[in-house]
Amino acid sequence: KELVARALHRNSPRAQAAFVAVNCAAITETLLESELFGHVKGSFTGATADKRGLFEEANAGTIFLDEIGETSLAVQVKLLRVLQEGEMRRVGSARSVRVDVRVLAATNRDLEREVKEGRFREDLYYRLSVVALCVPPLRERTEDLPLLAANALRQAREAGARATTISEEALAMLNHYEWPGNVRELENTIAHAALYARGYVITPEDLPAKVRKQTRAQPENKTQSMFNDLPSLDELERRYIIHVLQTVSGSRTRAAEVLGIDRRTLYRMAERFGINLKESAE
Repeated sequence: KELVARALHRNSPRAQAAFVAVNCAAITETLLESELFGHVKGSFTGATADKRGLFEEANAGTIFLDEIGETSLAVQVKLLRVLQEGEMRRVGSARSVRVDVRVLAATNRDLEREVKEGRFREDLYYRLSVVALCVPPLRERTEDLPLLAANALRQAREAGARATTISEEALAMLNHYEWPGNVRELENTIAHAALYARGYVITPEDLPAKVRKQTRAQPENKTQSMFNDLPSLDELERRYIIHVLQTVSGSRTRAAEVLGIDRRTLYRMAERFGINLKESAE
């Protein structure tokens, strides 16, 4: 989600300004308000100096509120004011501060259901959902995996790893993994492999054990599965000849007539399919 948010920021008119990301689920309610909006000296225990909030840090740029569905109703009221009025107040301050910030938000929750159940403000929901994007999990868009893996490897090289490429076998193994942790887990996996690689190429042996062990069940080819249990054409022909011989009580002359062939051809076909005409006559 953050990768998408960063891409939106980089390709916007605000690209030269700050991009600030915050995980709302990782901060307690009381601290989250201070983190987002800042505070003034003495506003609470430990507030020894004035502090700018993340909205002020992101002024003229973009703020990304990850897991916004985890915020309390009290914080949601203040977020709504920023979106509607373009202003906010630091904790403990009576003075409003103007901010010009593009807000991107993400959540794993169904916000429409949260609104109906009273856990998320309806007015804030409609303010945020001007443009909604659904980002599918990594396991459902494996066509993106090579590019994401290459980017993760570049980051690992910048951090000091020596591996420069990923082998086809390792890439195939990555493609078959379920990725419950999505892109972040992929980045950690590549960082691990790049550090443990014995050369400049990441091989399957360099990947974490959980990736090597788990392989995703590949979707069955429906067209092929339709014919998995069907006999071959030769087998069908052999069964049909036997059926005709049994129907005519083993009479080779009558069988040839029913099959539309002469007796000589019937003998050749019986020899080809291993059919004993004498036994059929019995």
